Amino acid sequence: MNNLPILNCDFFREAEACYDPATVLGEDWNGTALDILDHPQISSDDKIWAVCAKGALPESVQRLMAVAFVRETTLHDGRNVVDLSTDERSLKALEVAELHALGKATDGELDAARGAAKAAGAAGSAAWAATIAAAWDAALAASRAASRDAAWAAAWDTFEAAAWDAQVEIARHVILPGHAA
Repeated sequence: MNNLPILNCDFFREAEACYDPATVLGEDWNGTALDILDHPQISSDDKIWAVCAKGALPESVQRLMAVAFVRETTLHDGRNVVDLSTDERSLKALEVAELHALGKATDGELDAARGAAKAAGAAGSAAWAATIAAAWDAALAASRAASRDAAWAAAWDTFEAAAWDAQVEIARHVILPGHAA
């Protein structure tokens, strides 16, 4: 990904960051989403918020991150978020979201997968519905919301620092495969 958008403090202010980014980055900071992921003074949860902000990355990359968060985020019991769902409609929504991000599925296919996943969520149990919401969000046209919601809905209340760190690595791998801190 050589053409990542250049971000600055004004970008994060407009995205409604919960604190003034200049206090950490300095007022004249310019960089990319990868620079944010590598910044030692930014917490992992803030890094994820930043790369999920609308415009921080191309929409297709944010959608791929949403899918990766659902597939690869490990919960406190060792399972991944995707393991909580057995309904084929939600699993198909993840697949179609990924294909759409890669240019291999149409907007209509994405909309159909989203609708099916939403119907599956309405029919399931409470625990399963929470998981399907993450899969459904991954298929939403607004990928920034999908990325953020897939991560947040997965386990906001149960994440520990190590889990946020793992999501930073997932995001880094999606943005630039093979990139290591």
